[in-house]
Amino acid sequence: MKLIKQKAELLPWEPGIEGIYKAIERVGRTCYKSEDKIAEGSAKPFVDRMIASNHLAMLEHGTVYLTKEVDYTSSDYLGLENKYESNKYTKVSYNGGMIYITTNLRVLVENDWLDDLKYLSDPDEYHEMRYSFKLITDRGVSHELVRHRVFSFAQESQRYCNYSKERHGGEITFIMPSWYDETKIPIFKNPQAVIEKNMVQQDENSNIFEMALRDAEIYYLDLLVSGATPQEARAVLPNATKTEICMTGFASDWRYFFDLRYFETTGKVHPDMKKLTQLMYSEAEKHGILSDIINIV
Repeated sequence: MKLIKQKAELLPWEPGIEGIYKAIERVGRTCYKSEDKIAEGSAKPFVDRMIASNHLAMLEHGTVYLTKEVDYTSSDYLGLENKYESNKYTKVSYNGGMIYITTNLRVLVENDWLDDLKYLSDPDEYHEMRYSFKLITDRGVSHELVRHRVFSFAQESQRYCNYSKERHGGEITFIMPSWYDETKIPIFKNPQAVIEKNMVQQDENSNIFEMALRDAEIYYLDLLVSGATPQEARAVLPNATKTEICMTGFASDWRYFFDLRYFETTGKVHPDMKKLTQLMYSEAEKHGILSDIINIV
């Protein structure tokens, strides 16, 4: 059994079509914890397999920025304008005779618009930016995250991840809740241990919590040994179980998310959610995107 803290990471953006493929592979492999398979040249084959299997949700994490000069004398400019403006997963803006489109690869694949990749560009000030965060949290908090349905999500799969395997350390990883004090001695692990004068015996709630997690891990592993599949054995895992989840959305989506979950504009949020959004806020600040996603007066 392992206990860890929550983490938040702003995922990097890379230019060009290869950058789009890499973003999709990075997020997609989070679901199956197969990041070790990422290698030079592995991104495009991964995306091709997603398309061939009609597993298109992962393609939503591949942000596409298009830029095109609007030729008002041509009959096709209205087609490019109308098809993206009417697509709810796309943001369109205009400036100086140019059209700026922010969308994702799933939109292009599903609508057979891949030819528009000829307008692929780096983002500039007239594109609405999209950002992806990779979050390590518990299942309880993740249930609240996915209520923000405007985002695209990719989450670690308990159906397919077998935590008894070596790649997972042969153990279950759990998240420390906000009320848990890791500095105190977990007495159940070694009840005969001598408590040093400068240490404090663990409080009863933390002790009960750790024992419950240990029992859940034992029963999960026992089910696998008895022939249960991971998707069957997961039924005994609690909300405290660690999960990794990637969220991708427009800057305006993140702005609303932070209004609710960080600034608490509609009321108090769960303490563990608040801690996670504090980590996300720090990440956004560190990478210089805070002013884009937070309403700064």
